[in-house]
Amino acid sequence: MPRQTSNLRLLGGDGITDFHTVCSAGFWVRSAGREFLATAGHCAQRTNDKFNNMPSVGQDYTFIGQMIIRDIEGFDRGYIMKTNSKVLATPMIRDRDNDDYPELEIMAVTDPDTEGMPICKSGFTTGVTCGRILGITDTLTREQDGLVFHDVIITNMECTGGDSGGPVYVYLDELLPTVMIVGLVYAAGGGLCLFHPVNSILLPGMEVITF
Repeated sequence: MPRQTSNLRLLGGDGITDFHTVCSAGFWVRSAGREFLATAGHCAQRTNDKFNNMPSVGQDYTFIGQMIIRDIEGFDRGYIMKTNSKVLATPMIRDRDNDDYPELEIMAVTDPDTEGMPICKSGFTTGVTCGRILGITDTLTREQDGLVFHDVIITNMECTGGDSGGPVYVYLDELLPTVMIVGLVYAAGGGLCLFHPVNSILLPGMEVITF
């Protein structure tokens, strides 16, 4: 008999892959009655690349869907349309090293508009790391290729390869395990972690799925 496939709860910070690149799931959005997973656009080689989750040891890959929207300049963003009904669009963030709150509930979206603001991110490679906003810039030109990006938040959180696409959030101790999401990681280097604000990368008609 064929093996039964259980549902997959895919949370922000979990690993995803197109079998060329490993990245992080960001957050779930809804548009025109469909559910999409937000991540970084450079996580795909091309539009319509198929994505799976990164399974735990002993488990199988689970197909999520195809990245039907992909930008790698201006904003580094990609949206994977969920077509596998076994994948659940769960508005939560993985905090795998926290015994008290291993899963964080996304309650709302807020803007990261203040330098010095404490923030955290969840990524597949480095897990949850926290830091502060060092700068907010309208445009940033990448030195190695001259690509220009808009609405960039510069932080000192720890980020590295595989963390791209992970969710950035803020929280208050007294409100845990609920958090407010503020952005999506798209680059790291030189001790810095860069992200786009959520409200900058949403397309018209999109809304973040929250509790």
